[in-house]
Amino acid sequence: MVLILPLGLLAHTQGGKISKRKVASVFSSFKNSKGVESLSLGRLGTSLLKGAAKLADDGDGDTRQALTAMKGLTGISILSYEEAEKPLQQKISSRLQSILADAELLMEAKDEGETVKIYGSVNEKTGKLSDVAFFAPSDCAFIFLSGSFDIEDLTKVLDKQ
Repeated sequence: MVLILPLGLLAHTQGGKISKRKVASVFSSFKNSKGVESLSLGRLGTSLLKGAAKLADDGDGDTRQALTAMKGLTGISILSYEEAEKPLQQKISSRLQSILADAELLMEAKDEGETVKIYGSVNEKTGKLSDVAFFAPSDCAFIFLSGSFDIEDLTKVLDKQ
């Protein structure tokens, strides 16, 4: 089961922002641990990634629309710790849950016992979504997208899916 909510419905949620500093701390603490895989792209890496996507644009407009939605992307961080030993998995999950405890929960989707939680900050006045985190503790996976995204642009991309 996949649950997708129109991002426009998120404009009335309340909560705190995700601390980029704390997320970076988790990555630096565990990136060299056995069974942990991590990827972090800053401004330069995301600019190169967006540039490569522009070159791969097949002209149908979908890529262009996706790039428009992601124009505010300034960083990508991915942490996978499924291959780590159970005590380390629990420690990493606990740290991430602590960071996200006061953050704004935008959506939670469950399917066959698997849960994915999506966090971020929504600015009602500007219609922008900032610093989005995808956390799947049962899959030992965490993705953090830094930046500011226009909700209307994201909705257009999701509507095509």
